[in-house]
Amino acid sequence: MVKNQDIIQNMFTKNRGIHIAFVSLAVFGALGWGLAIHNGSSANAQDQLGAGGTDGDTIDALYDAVFHRPADSGGKIFYLGKNIKQILQDFRNSDEQRYYGALFKAVKSYEEAQRAPGTLTADEKKSYTDLIDSALSNLLAWVDTLPDQAACNGVVGPDVARAAVQAAYDRLNAAGKAKAEGGLLNALQRIGPPSGIAIHPKCLRSPSPSPSPTASASPTASPTASPTASPTPHQ
Repeated sequence: MVKNQDIIQNMFTKNRGIHIAFVSLAVFGALGWGLAIHNGSSANAQDQLGAGGTDGDTIDALYDAVFHRPADSGGKIFYLGKNIKQILQDFRNSDEQRYYGALFKAVKSYEEAQRAPGTLTADEKKSYTDLIDSALSNLLAWVDTLPDQAACNGVVGPDVARAAVQAAYDRLNAAGKAKAEGGLLNALQRIGPPSGIAIHPKCLRSPSPSPSPTASASPTASPTASPTASPTPHQ
């Protein structure tokens, strides 16, 4: 009686097509399982990265991309290790994004109108600048509703803001710089280059009033004292 193993061997020997088909199925089956395992592992790793891999540098980068500022200490602690999609969803639903985003979109709509063929009329320009002014007014009204904080706790001071404006100004060509120095919201005021704008950070001011000068007990004239040095705002 011929064994089953001999029958199968003879079949493979006589019909090499069947043999090749079996070998091919075995090879591709192994590759398929390997790829499936690899893809499953990669997807699992990506899920783990999204769920628990958001580090401090990534959080700062997200804040900078959306809000143009680094993360405050509370936000950095809260979002550490959170899913990036959830962080961005929270950003989109935040009041900060709502009011600053409205201002950005108002300015962006003006940019798009300026880039379109043709020249805007005075009335058209005014409609866009009024929209920008309205968005800025909404933003300032919202800021007035926020609780007070210590001056030096701000993550973006006027010196940082001026540096950012200066960096953007430096990218303009000569004609753009001349136009930028003319201002927008107040057309009658020439604000000049950013480096010439004076800034007065609150955190450089003394938290307590300067002591009143003490009257001299002697009527004898004494050399005029030099004025007491006080913190000078960054210029």
